[in-house]
Amino acid sequence: MALSTDNTWRDTVTKDLENILPVSEIVLSAAVLYRGSFCTRDTTAGEIKPYDGTVTDRAVGWHFGKSVTGNASAPRNTARIIAGGFQARYPVTGLHGTTLATDSGKKVYASNDGTLTLTGTTATMRVGEVMGNDSGITLGTNAWVRFRNMAGKVGGE
Repeated sequence: MALSTDNTWRDTVTKDLENILPVSEIVLSAAVLYRGSFCTRDTTAGEIKPYDGTVTDRAVGWHFGKSVTGNASAPRNTARIIAGGFQARYPVTGLHGTTLATDSGKKVYASNDGTLTLTGTTATMRVGEVMGNDSGITLGTNAWVRFRNMAGKVGGE
């Protein structure tokens, strides 16, 4: 399901973020980005929005700030975006319930700004791969995902 509130997992369980600096991007007017949103660049306006399954939009990365709503007048609201190259614990649809080792290395796809799955379709974008599980994670629900650098990618890349 698409995000409807700020996600807190990126504040506490991410790895490899020490040397990655976020960039500021203008948010599409009326678009709402929550912390943890996977974002793409709208092909018409050229501004960023939460991923909505439009695979022709170019990927930008993940919003790491508090929730922000795009506005049309100056000063324009911006989002703090990290393109990828980090690991985080995240719920992934389609994981095996008995052992996550079965899913290790499988490709992970985004179907919107907050839903990850192991199933790629024409309306998903490949965002990374399953790395494994971690203590305290319910098997079959959450996984460590290595998010690849998504800057400029389109569906199927």
